[in-house]
Amino acid sequence: MNPQKKLYDWYQVHKRDLPFRKKKQAYPIWISEVMLQQTRVNAMLPLYDSFIKRFPNPESLASADEEEVLAFWKGLGYYSRARNLRKAAIFLVQNYNGSFPKDLNSVLKLPGIGNYTARAILSIAYDLPLAVLDGNVKRVLSRYYGYTENILGPKADRDLQEKADLFLNSEHPGDHNQGLMELGATLCLPESPKCLLCPLSEFCFARIHQKTAEIPLRKKEKKQIQLVSEIFVLSNQKQILLVREPKMRFLKEMFHLPYGMVGDIPEEAYAPSPFFLALKEIAKDPKTIGTFKHSITHHKLDFSVLTYPMPVRGEIEKLTKKFGVESKWVTLSSLDTEFPSSLASKVKKFLLYLES
Repeated sequence: MNPQKKLYDWYQVHKRDLPFRKKKQAYPIWISEVMLQQTRVNAMLPLYDSFIKRFPNPESLASADEEEVLAFWKGLGYYSRARNLRKAAIFLVQNYNGSFPKDLNSVLKLPGIGNYTARAILSIAYDLPLAVLDGNVKRVLSRYYGYTENILGPKADRDLQEKADLFLNSEHPGDHNQGLMELGATLCLPESPKCLLCPLSEFCFARIHQKTAEIPLRKKEKKQIQLVSEIFVLSNQKQILLVREPKMRFLKEMFHLPYGMVGDIPEEAYAPSPFFLALKEIAKDPKTIGTFKHSITHHKLDFSVLTYPMPVRGEIEKLTKKFGVESKWVTLSSLDTEFPSSLASKVKKFLLYLES
């Protein structure tokens, strides 16, 4: 029996019962694939269920306000993914009557959809013969073929995509792709792979040559960047100030608590905004109510939460107008809904403690 057939048979027996696998429909597959970027399946499933319940099709997603979409995305992070989903849904409604195109080049033109996501949707929903390449598939194919180059290097995607195309089961491309991903998620693990249970073990270079600990080679080129930041809580009549600044390194296009980097700034891109510096000038006598750590991609941030005796509200409005910053005032109870980030939840804990 050839390896593709063995993988296909294994997948039919061992595939996990996941809601987005119930039907071959492009929309739920698309949502699930985007949610699974940077997120584990178990953490994603409850959020997926609530998101699909509220936005069951492209039309409902396209007609929703961005802030509501972000609120239903809370807990998944990387909020540009949610914004792009909404933008792509609008594009689908305007150009394809809400249907998903069946052409790779057309799908790649949609906001936020790259090569992997496009191929996954088209192969799983429409059985188009397109091989996918994600982190799990890279690991499986590297071990299977004995690929010893750095899989995080510039050549790896091209080399491994060629191997993925060569290995594709063109009769069942959707199940084949899901089988490879399932194999990487459940058996061909980064450490201590379960080779005895693997349907590809008899063909696998790394297992045969006892190199599963060495393959794949992963060399991260980016170092962790350490940053120190202050995040402001400015209150007025039991309402808290949120702002949306036009050019920010983090939390782009999102209403957020005012924040800025302090101390040693590694490069200009991390420098505090003119608005933040001006706000700091008029907000005197800060009180630190807590500190916490936070991670964003390859950045490690140490946050201090500062509260201030509130300046005149008119002064804040003058500053926001001067620097082209949008602002709004929200209640403490709605803080993490209006600012849908785990940052808001961390700050809210300190504020609730003060109130108790």
